[in-house]
Amino acid sequence: MEKLKDSEFKKVLRLVSNHAKTCPTFCYSVLNRMITGVVYADNSKCPKSALVGTKSGIYFIVGDETNHAFNHSFQAFYIHQAQEKRARFTLFSSTAKWDATINKLLKDATVQMKRYSFAFHPNKCSLEPMQIPKEFILKRIDETTIQYSTEFNHSYYEEYWGSVANFLANDFGYCVLHNERVVSECTSIFVGDAIAEVDIATHKEYRGNGLAFITAKAFIHHCLKNNFIPRWDCDVNNLASIKLAKKLGFDHPTEYSIFVRKS
Repeated sequence: MEKLKDSEFKKVLRLVSNHAKTCPTFCYSVLNRMITGVVYADNSKCPKSALVGTKSGIYFIVGDETNHAFNHSFQAFYIHQAQEKRARFTLFSSTAKWDATINKLLKDATVQMKRYSFAFHPNKCSLEPMQIPKEFILKRIDETTIQYSTEFNHSYYEEYWGSVANFLANDFGYCVLHNERVVSECTSIFVGDAIAEVDIATHKEYRGNGLAFITAKAFIHHCLKNNFIPRWDCDVNNLASIKLAKKLGFDHPTEYSIFVRKS
């Protein structure tokens, strides 16, 4: 398994393009060098297998799952990162065949979880103006709202974007404020290949007021105006997220697996 130079990252795009429905957005962010990341492949000239990772410890494996030399190197890499360094290791799988290979290679060291990636249908998303309660204010996320956020704060953007400045220069999100307090937010955890992936949170005491719908709809409107495709992923058991996704025009989910290190 060979670590590629930044200038060689795009050689992996051919492998990734074959799995557009299951390829996580962070993979495009790394390959297009919007965020700091690493790419490993069986070779740099014509990769057949690849592992794409972020600085925060999220990885995507793709390509030929029968590539034994690559698989052996990947297994050793996992042992070093997750078991010896105890670093975060969340692995996104591209196919069911990779699921089986990962389970065989990592045995009982990880937990397999199922997630949905939804397709967005603009014709199912109403563009009519949103009704926002008087006591609430809808605002685009900026440095000030990030400073006062408890969910998507400076640490969040440093983990996934490297810095708040990088997020503000390349990404976007919307929030709802109540008495100058950030109570609901919809931001893009990653952007790449004209895709903006949703991350959304509402304070527990403010749930049930439709605030998540308001922030998500503002996010989607921004996507449509700026030629982004919004992406909605969630755990298969997250019924509230699935319900909200369908209300916003997301449907026909594709199921995929992630693997996380056992604590």
